Amino acid sequence: MEELELFKKKIISYIDKVLDGGVVLLPFLDEAKVSIVEEVINKNRINAYKYGGIINSDRVRYILSPYEVLESDFKIIVYKIKYNKKFININHRHVLGNLMALGIKRECIGDIVFNDNLDIFFACTKEISSFIKEEFKSLNQASIELEEIAYKVENIIKYDEKLCFLASLRLDVIISSAYSFSRSEALEYIKNGLVYINHINILNPSHIVKELDEISVRHKGRVKVMSTGGETKSGRLKVILGKRI
Repeated sequence: MEELELFKKKIISYIDKVLDGGVVLLPFLDEAKVSIVEEVINKNRINAYKYGGIINSDRVRYILSPYEVLESDFKIIVYKIKYNKKFININHRHVLGNLMALGIKRECIGDIVFNDNLDIFFACTKEISSFIKEEFKSLNQASIELEEIAYKVENIIKYDEKLCFLASLRLDVIISSAYSFSRSEALEYIKNGLVYINHINILNPSHIVKELDEISVRHKGRVKVMSTGGETKSGRLKVILGKRI
């Protein structure tokens, strides 16, 4: 939490610069930092634009600017990893781990995306892209090549759905069921600022969740309320929850 407090102070320090006509480009941010940026810009009424280089990006860069911006202003490069799909089994952890092993900061890397054809793409900051192209040569002890792409790649979001019978649509009730937490565990996550709904940090356990809201618990994944409707004879609500896979 100390890291997030320092980050918030940094964003607040940029306000006067932007109000005076300056422009600030941030690195790739996770959901917790996105929430902080949104809070600060909404309170201070400064313009902010976000882009992750990949459609439906979870990790995005922000530009704080009084002027309109272009996609190229975000300085994001998207690479396709070319590898022998027949003989190499690669997952998200392999890609991120190998990039981090090069000494690259996490904030320099955006989303890592696999499509149904096992093609792998990742976004990175333009500032670090040449180094990555030069140094990122292998995965799982097998040779790879990086190809910079100009076409759009989409992060296809899929959910594993389950039907739940819940006492209410309170946030603590929903995440207890979705993440198999005890009620006390759910309350602890909420109290510690680790729960978000649609990228907004929620500290109220009695907050009523709505249909199509997406909930995330930091480091535990995301769950979407796919549908609500109908009651059992005992008065419990029928809710379909979808866990992102």
